[in-house]
Amino acid sequence: MNEYEVIVIGAGTAGLGISALLARRGYRVALIEKEPRVGGRASTFTYRGYCVDVGLHALASCSSSGIEALLKDVGAEMDLVPIRPSLMHFDLNTRRYHRATSQEALGEDVYKAFKELVQVVTNMPQEQIDSLHDISSTQWLMGRIGRRELLGFFKKITGFAGQPLDAISAGAFLETLKDAFMSEVTISYPSKGGIKGFSEALAHSFIKRGGTLITELCCQRVKIDNNTVRGISGKKIHPGLAADVEIEAPIVVCTNPVYQLPSLVDSSFINAQTLSKIKSITQDRYWYTGIIAGVEASLFQPFGENQFFQFAVDRLGEDRHLLVTVPSYADPALAPPGRHLVFADDHGPIPLGDDAEACNRLDWVMDMTEEALPGFRNHIDWIMRVRYNDILFTPRTGATGPQYRIGSSVIGVRGLYLAGDACYLSGSGIGSAIKSAWECLREIERDNLLNKSQAGDRK
Repeated sequence: MNEYEVIVIGAGTAGLGISALLARRGYRVALIEKEPRVGGRASTFTYRGYCVDVGLHALASCSSSGIEALLKDVGAEMDLVPIRPSLMHFDLNTRRYHRATSQEALGEDVYKAFKELVQVVTNMPQEQIDSLHDISSTQWLMGRIGRRELLGFFKKITGFAGQPLDAISAGAFLETLKDAFMSEVTISYPSKGGIKGFSEALAHSFIKRGGTLITELCCQRVKIDNNTVRGISGKKIHPGLAADVEIEAPIVVCTNPVYQLPSLVDSSFINAQTLSKIKSITQDRYWYTGIIAGVEASLFQPFGENQFFQFAVDRLGEDRHLLVTVPSYADPALAPPGRHLVFADDHGPIPLGDDAEACNRLDWVMDMTEEALPGFRNHIDWIMRVRYNDILFTPRTGATGPQYRIGSSVIGVRGLYLAGDACYLSGSGIGSAIKSAWECLREIERDNLLNKSQAGDRK
């Protein structure tokens, strides 16, 4: 008998999610992670007394995107801070804040159109949403609502990192909107420890239910024999020591970035349709730029009561915007006394490797942050200029939806499954990853029931 029934590769959000779900159902699971900590992009590090998220994440549409259901299902315990209002808009011309979805921000006519849109989307069945991946969000919005002003508005707030709605499939867009409109709270954030609180809650639940977590083990190959998974081979890495490791299991779930799949599995085992889908989804890869800074709390004194977790900043006529997030408003312990933690991100994609444009964007981020928060440069405790590599794959028209997604299993290889945000493309990175974990669970359970049924028939 194998020691493990399932090996999950990668302890990011999807890996933690599917591992916790399987352990909850009695599977013997080994979760392997090449880094010394879990969480992937949803993790936190400490720096000069601050707790800094690796890539700033919040739990978007927690109650409607599968996140809350996951936490409840696996018994993961954590406290969340509901962010109200979830997103503000700061007008550089008037230097006033507005709720992003308020009549004051949108204007009377566009606000009416927005309210109409809320009613339409909340009443749309999932089957209808799933049928709309062949057209763009722009086509659907203009055909159904007819207000071009909403295009720029949704570019800022729907989580697609500044991609134009011409490029986003209507299905991915509408699913993201429905999650937000149907959620009790649009954005939540862990009450302590940063986003790692979410990852650690899942890891704790997984281990409590008998799961085995193995860190600093880099998977190099999925072992396949006669088109059937046999386990994995990899290297366990410690300072000054590297040891070859093999682990057997009849099921392997890969949650690595999907473009890495051919490096783990011989391409001869991956059918041409799956390889084509991988190429289609990942053909455009981007950088996103931003800054992370520790600042003196006095920087925000001029705003008085108008201090918010997150707000968008733009200028009329400029086709880009800044997203400023201050997570230490949700959890003051993320920064030392008298300090705040600030993220300022440019939500405009840059072709991966374009160093010159990345430098230009970073300068723009600094200038815009200074304009939004006068005296910013003089109040800095420390600052990091960052480039987020491959954070999102664009949910493009013709590349998303059930008929386009890679799917949760690799056709033709028994026991090989996939999960991760690129396997379920919508607006929220964590939400997409969790939805992919639920889909993967359903696929594994379906296949196991089918195998048991076939075994019974043979008897």
